[in-house]
Amino acid sequence: MALSEQEQRALYEIERSLMAEDPKFGRSVAREGNGGIGNFTLRGIAVVVIGLVMLVGGMALAQSNLMFVALSVVGFLVMFGGAVWMLRGGGGTATAKAPKKAKAKPAKSQGGFASKMEENFKRRFDN
Repeated sequence: MALSEQEQRALYEIERSLMAEDPKFGRSVAREGNGGIGNFTLRGIAVVVIGLVMLVGGMALAQSNLMFVALSVVGFLVMFGGAVWMLRGGGGTATAKAPKKAKAKPAKSQGGFASKMEENFKRRFDN
């Protein structure tokens, strides 16, 4: 479900306030496009499929030679590693960039994040 223009502006204001308040945390949770947790890439999916093929192939060939069980174990590890890599955001092309700093404004109050949000809310409806 798409956000309305007003909701997008409010979200942008929250994001800017977060980046101003705690830049390190803001960069760690910032995302660009559809990046973030669960960013499934073609490379990650290919690694998981290769691991699955190794796992199934090793189990099927284990009847003829017991050494193919090792292939199944390696296949499982490859599959697991690919899934963890995708969930951690590996292989994605999107990188989180710090937003440009806004103009320096004199601080009206030193209340923190909540007071800044309240000031933004009041300023939005005063215009």
